[in-house]
Amino acid sequence: MEQAAPIYQIVTISSTDERRELLMDAALEVFTEKGFHFASMDDVAARAGVSKPIVYQYFSSKHELYMGILDQSVENLIAGITEVISQETDNRKRVEAAIAFYFDRVEAADNSYRLIFESDFTTNADVRARVDEFISQLARIIGADISRETGLSSAEANILAGALGGMAQAGAWRWINLGRPIPKEKAVRGITYLAWTGLSQFPTHGR
Repeated sequence: MEQAAPIYQIVTISSTDERRELLMDAALEVFTEKGFHFASMDDVAARAGVSKPIVYQYFSSKHELYMGILDQSVENLIAGITEVISQETDNRKRVEAAIAFYFDRVEAADNSYRLIFESDFTTNADVRARVDEFISQLARIIGADISRETGLSSAEANILAGALGGMAQAGAWRWINLGRPIPKEKAVRGITYLAWTGLSQFPTHGR
């Protein structure tokens, strides 16, 4: 039987940017599946359908490749949650949209989300700093709405927003681990009610 040609011989890429994107997409899948420590540049090359020297043309090390993907994942998730929040004008709806975003990402086993929150490499100082900045950015985004609704200072609202994000994340994981015992929309409404009932106890701005 004739042996199949290595896949990298049949992959054609029209530009440098497209090849870099292909490598990063492949690496995201590999790192998510295997973790940083067990993944190799050979794995990335095989998943992308190229030779390993091509991977090294774009990334000097596995660490550099990982950090590039982590930065891209953070940007994508920040853009995603900003978009869903911006589509709502009512502050309660905006909080609900943020919680639903967490549920959607966890339910979809989104690779970007998993890379940030489930990585085996979070003890690395560079990775920890990126993850902490991601959480801080989310807290600032959600905190701005909380501040507008309650009149709390930015610092107070930021702390509450961080707690809200943790609540949404923990609730989504619990919902998944229990086998989705209730519809996702009902779970999101429940957490929104829990959060909003607490927030509503603060005086509204100007009251």
